[in-house]
Amino acid sequence: MNERASYERRAGLGWRSAGPRDAAAISAAIDAWWARHLRHFVHPLFLEHFGDTCLVVEDGGELVAFLVGMLSQRHLGSAYVHFMGVHPDYRRLGLGRELYERFFVLAGEHGATVIEAETGAFNAQSIAFHGRLGFTFEGGDDLVDGVPITRDVHGTGDDVVLFSLRLGSREAAG
Repeated sequence: MNERASYERRAGLGWRSAGPRDAAAISAAIDAWWARHLRHFVHPLFLEHFGDTCLVVEDGGELVAFLVGMLSQRHLGSAYVHFMGVHPDYRRLGLGRELYERFFVLAGEHGATVIEAETGAFNAQSIAFHGRLGFTFEGGDDLVDGVPITRDVHGTGDDVVLFSLRLGSREAAG
């Protein structure tokens, strides 16, 4: 898709904060957009209690991208991206990057200086995407193909890659 077509496609999109009524569409999207069954990771309560830092992108009222993020209550000054997704037909338009950029602003306005995120160790595209955004690897108890993997971090048998990004150092570099 050329740059003009990409711009025109993005021009009609609606951006807003998410709410509990978005949970069904987000859950359905997770099942449709990923090869793995992950819908249980986004519960309506996330959108009820953290909706101000959760974002939805729509095209004609249909969900095309979302980010579920929150401010950490335990780690003051930190915010966490719990889940982010872009419809396969809307990838390569910069929506994922813009979702994160908007989340960085929201989190920073609430005093966050560090953004934390994780992705499945199986998701090479997501690992590369976070690297392009400026995230660095955190921790890990194993190394696979040069990537630090945290094994079974949530007790579900799933391995993840943990990331962090310092907002101040990112702004200084960008």
